[in-house]
Amino acid sequence: MSAPSILFPPRFAVGDVIGLAAPASPPDKPELIEETINRFTALGFQVRPGKFLRERTGYLAGGDEERAADINALFADPEVRAIFALRGGYGSCRILPLLDYAAIRANPKPFIGYSDITAMHLAILKMSGLVTFHGSNASSAFTPGNDKTCRAMLIEPSDPARSPILFSRDEVSDAKLKTVVPGRATGRLLGGNMTCLLRLIATPYEPDFHGAILFLEDTGEKAYRVDGMFTHLRLTGILSQIAGLVVGQFDHSDAEEQQRIDDCLQREAARIGLPGVSGAPIGHFAEQIMVPQGVAATLNTDDGKLSLI
Repeated sequence: MSAPSILFPPRFAVGDVIGLAAPASPPDKPELIEETINRFTALGFQVRPGKFLRERTGYLAGGDEERAADINALFADPEVRAIFALRGGYGSCRILPLLDYAAIRANPKPFIGYSDITAMHLAILKMSGLVTFHGSNASSAFTPGNDKTCRAMLIEPSDPARSPILFSRDEVSDAKLKTVVPGRATGRLLGGNMTCLLRLIATPYEPDFHGAILFLEDTGEKAYRVDGMFTHLRLTGILSQIAGLVVGQFDHSDAEEQQRIDDCLQREAARIGLPGVSGAPIGHFAEQIMVPQGVAATLNTDDGKLSLI
């Protein structure tokens, strides 16, 4: 079976209906749902909550069938112009066999989220060909830290004469961006949360990494676990297939552990030997950029720049 062709969703506009679903964990604070709906409404959007958005089953935001049903219904709803995941956590992998990928392809619209939502991004790309967006969940989307990023990628019309720059060294304010291996690479953007990505290996939802620019982020993982995840990718042969590497933020609350993680990331990225940067603005923080999965891009490590083609 050949992979479906890449399909770009149309942009949406202020005033449109935005679908809201919780395909993974429920919010820590139940009031987060109303806060999110109120924020989107204040921005001029209409919000259509999934039928089971407020459900809770232990550490999951409802049963697998319920969470999948919300995603399927929001994609099938012709009035809904975009869908945001409320938050990540855990559980997206569990619903992958229950998603209606044919209906998703027949009703293309932006689907946005990150962290555990990585599993859905990669599965939807593999099974339906639809480009989705690794970026802020609904709980933090359009907040002051990333309002400009959300609007530029999802709402405002693009200038066809200019290749959109996802990030460059001049624009990364915290000066974390480092060139690990110099060079230039071109390929499809694939990746997201490293833990979630590894869960798809050897499943029907594993994407084709040949020639890809792999981007990775994670949070709360110790250095030895990050080391183990890179080892896993190496043993599967994926790291020998990619064209370039973008390492985002791997944050940890302990300063000493953070230094060990940073050292591990630099060492492992250098070992791959492909054009790569570390410290990219991708990860668990408000100012993260939005990355379209499956879209061709160029990584130029001399400028510390990642640009869409």
